[in-house]
Amino acid sequence: MADHARSTIVINARPAAVMGAIADIPAYPVWVGQIEEAEVLESGPDGRPRRARFRINALVIKDEFVNEYTWTADSQVTWSMVQGEAMSLQDGSYTLRDLGDGSTEVTYDLTAETKVKIPGMLRRKVQNGIVDAALKDLKKHVES
Repeated sequence: MADHARSTIVINARPAAVMGAIADIPAYPVWVGQIEEAEVLESGPDGRPRRARFRINALVIKDEFVNEYTWTADSQVTWSMVQGEAMSLQDGSYTLRDLGDGSTEVTYDLTAETKVKIPGMLRRKVQNGIVDAALKDLKKHVES
């Protein structure tokens, strides 16, 4: 069964700077806690990643997977997993809203399903933790 998590944070930077950090997938292992390895496999005509491979270690799940991305200027990026070892589904998005004062509201949505049976309460706790940590890591990275 797929689980969904959503969280929002305000980052003291303009949307272009925030989206620039999100698009810099090769840098993820430096600032995203659960990501051990990340590489762009294919870029789109705008230079942003179209397909990327990740290796993660997120407490109860270790996985290697490939995501495909769709970018909408500096307002949204969505992705879907096209290949995974431990996960059977991963759909996500970052949606950015310019607050007009030099800051950006960022909402992270993530829906995931694992092939391995993990108790529901633990699955949801891990997924919520991943979403919250990703936003905090993004904020710290962009604001530093």
